[in-house]
Amino acid sequence: MSIKTKTILELKDHCFFVPAYQRGYRWTKYEVTALLNDISEFVSNGDQCYCMQPLIIKRHENEVLEVVDGQQRLTSIYIFMKIASQEIRSATPPFELKYETRVDSENFLKLLSDNEDLENEKRKNIDYYHIASAYEAINEWLDQQPDKSVAIQELNTKIRKSVFFIWYEIPAHIDPIAMFTKVNLGRIPLTNAELIKALLLNKENFSKDTNKLQTEISIAWDRIEQGLRDDSFWYFLNAKEQSGTRIDMLFELLADEQNNKLSTPIDDNQNYFPFLVFSMALNDSGNKENFVKELWGLVEKLYADFREWYLDLDKYHIIGYLIASDVSIKDVYALTQGKRKSEINKNLIEKAKKVAGKTDQEDLVKITYGVYNKRIRNLLLLFNLATLICKSEKQYRFPFNIYKGEVKNGLKWDIEHIHATADETDEADDSLWNLTLLERGTNRSPIYAAKPFDEKRHVIIERESKGLFVPLCTKNVFLKVYSRDLKNMEIWNNHDKEDHLAEMVRTFKLFFDGRTENA
Repeated sequence: MSIKTKTILELKDHCFFVPAYQRGYRWTKYEVTALLNDISEFVSNGDQCYCMQPLIIKRHENEVLEVVDGQQRLTSIYIFMKIASQEIRSATPPFELKYETRVDSENFLKLLSDNEDLENEKRKNIDYYHIASAYEAINEWLDQQPDKSVAIQELNTKIRKSVFFIWYEIPAHIDPIAMFTKVNLGRIPLTNAELIKALLLNKENFSKDTNKLQTEISIAWDRIEQGLRDDSFWYFLNAKEQSGTRIDMLFELLADEQNNKLSTPIDDNQNYFPFLVFSMALNDSGNKENFVKELWGLVEKLYADFREWYLDLDKYHIIGYLIASDVSIKDVYALTQGKRKSEINKNLIEKAKKVAGKTDQEDLVKITYGVYNKRIRNLLLLFNLATLICKSEKQYRFPFNIYKGEVKNGLKWDIEHIHATADETDEADDSLWNLTLLERGTNRSPIYAAKPFDEKRHVIIERESKGLFVPLCTKNVFLKVYSRDLKNMEIWNNHDKEDHLAEMVRTFKLFFDGRTENA
């Protein structure tokens, strides 16, 4: 499998063949002008290059290149160059486009010019319509520039020299229709990880004596991807699912650091940023085999660090809280690199303290539902996690995969009013001491919503008896674990609320001030 980058100029004398299984050119004015705007924006910002989506091709014996994916962008570039060639004699398209079943479209593309009666041609067939419409859209975009001639010349130069495709050449034995179905019909784009894997495991990177390394990396790659497929592990490190392969996360983290070492760093807003970074670094390296070996060593170390965090329950809960509170994995990783264990623990606690904000009683009593909902959710989560860290004789693992992962299945977590606002046995109370976490389906079900405290407790107990997850502090609330007065288990009164808040304050203080050395 061959993978590299190629500028438009490097496509000179290439003959691209669009097979019958693909539809014709179908980009609209929106896609065409969006592409021109993107290229123009990168040019105006002084960036060195603009990366197009992968151009996936299969090479035939006659050197014709079958286009598996990328036809729309390739054709759009061709149409622009037909416009530019009328202004600049040397600006003819450097490559050819041929079609298996649409020979007329090939000729129509070649003859495109301002002299053509496009309105009349557009009526002849659907391919002509879309090609001619794109031609008109590009001209309209150019007409809006301060000087059309200058705009054509500048854009033509930049497109040829600074716009490039990720060149993805599939092996002879791969079925191009199956690849097309995966990438296009199934709406599954190639991920950074798939491109990087093809880049690193290219046989040209290894000598004959080191093919064993290529095999070892391939096996280890699958092992790491499989490990990240464990939702308990994944959602501890991430707030949401990642489209495509999960190992992408590791390369995204390493790409930032690698990019800083490049002589010409790549804009991190580029499509396929991690792939582009490692592609450039590989090309710049004096020894490709050593580069691959060293990079893979960094991947293995990063994954091992994440596993160590996961297996250490204190780190697991603190880091899980930070990630759930929108602290990036990149920032968390920075707190741990090159640090001793005691320093790591201290850094994590300090970061958690900063994220949580003030947790003294006089501060917590001011927090009310409807104004501070995001902070309330984070504080209630932290109350659960700090309880596990500080007060559990033997910690169990808080299920972040349920707390975060079940959103994809329609399950979300509500901030629950312990004494329901619709329960007229007492006044509505939006204070933190009357709030807890509860899965939305339970909270809003007819058997629970707006019910008295004792009826809610029965629902909570029944839910847990079925093996469904109930956060520890939510269960404790309904069992009145925090209440000093247990004379009336049927209601949630002001004394219960005060005791609930006081327990939060004690737990937070113990977590932040009493566990620094042992966390």
